[in-house]
Parts: sequence; C-alpha cells; structure tokens
Amino acid sequence: MSGAGITVMGGAHAGQLCVSSKRMAALEDLQFTMGVGPCQDAFSTGQPVHAPSLGIAAGARWPAFVDLAHDAGIGSVFAYPLSTNGAKIGVMTLYQDREGELSVGQHDDSIAMAEVLTETVLSLQDAAPDGVLAEGLKEAVAYRAEVHQASGMVSIQLKIPVSEAMVRIRAYAFAHERPVGAVAADIVARRLRLSDDRQQPGEGA
Repeated sequence: MSGAGITVMGGAHAGQLCVSSKRMAALEDLQFTMGVGPCQDAFSTGQPVHAPSLGIAAGARWPAFVDLAHDAGIGSVFAYPLSTNGAKIGVMTLYQDREGELSVGQHDDSIAMAEVLTETVLSLQDAAPDGVLAEGLKEAVAYRAEVHQASGMVSIQLKIPVSEAMVRIRAYAFAHERPVGAVAADIVARRLRLSDDRQQPGEGA
C-alpha cells in the first residue's frame, strides 16, 4: 500500500482519526466533505468497496474524488468499514499508486485489521462517560465540525449552496497547498474570507 486513512463516523459527526500522509489527508478530506467516494460507499453499505482501477467507471461514480486521486498519483483504492454487530463507526481506506486488485491474502488481512481498529476505537469510547466522546476521538470530530462550520459561513457570505461552499474551500486549500482543516479554521476565526469570483450579469463578453 502507498498510504492509508482511518476516519470515524457516526450521525452528523465524522473526522480523520489518522492518515499516513498529506496526500491521503486530501483524499480523505474530499470524500467526507463532499459525501462521495469509496469510503462513503463502504460506510453506507457496511461492505468493503474495491476500486482496483480509477478509470471511466469509477470516474462516473465518484467524479470529484477520481479527479483528485489522479492528481495525487493514486491508481487504486480499497475501503473497509469499521463495524461490529451491525454498528458502523468508521472506515479504513487503503491507497495504492499502481492499479490492481488486492490478493486474497491482502483482502483477508485488511478485514482483520479493520476488526482490530474497530475494537480499538470502541475500547477508547467505552472508557468515556455516557454521551461524551473519548479524548482520543474528540480531535477528529472537532476537525470535521470546523470544516462544516466554515462551509456554512462561506455559503451565507457568497449566497451559494453548502455543497458549493465546500468545493470552494477544498479548491482554495488545494491551490494554496494547505490542509482543508487549516483553511476552515482561518475562515471560522475570520482570518480568511473567500472571494466571490462568479461573473456578474453584464460582465464579460
């Protein structure tokens, strides 16, 4: 594998628990900000999702994700839900630079790893009081909450849908080579305001 990401999810909350590199962080950001990608499909179905080739079929299914994956040099993606007894708590995603399916042994190892991660996350939460997130999980959820808060602010400021606001935040972060979370933090703290670059009626040719 070229990299991996682990994201915890539940209800309206989602956030990166850990990622192996900035490349993987950007791909995880996109999937959970836009709500599309192998990770989201694995979480919603509760089944592993394999994309051994990010070609035409994958592009039609997850266009924004596949475009960014190509830019990041990723050739294939494999997402495994973190679940137990019907309860889903997140997703483990594996990334390869090259195209190609996992071997049977790699698939079995990935399922085993997902089970270990599920038990680890649940053990962290078991130690916390009822209704309170465990210390090890708070940062992940707070990160994602800040991204959603920033997208809401941009949506109001530019009078655009929240989905478009999320795209603009991601685009700004990508163009300035900054993490999406850092850009969101600046927006929420009012250190940054995204400009409205839409063409107004009567402008242009």
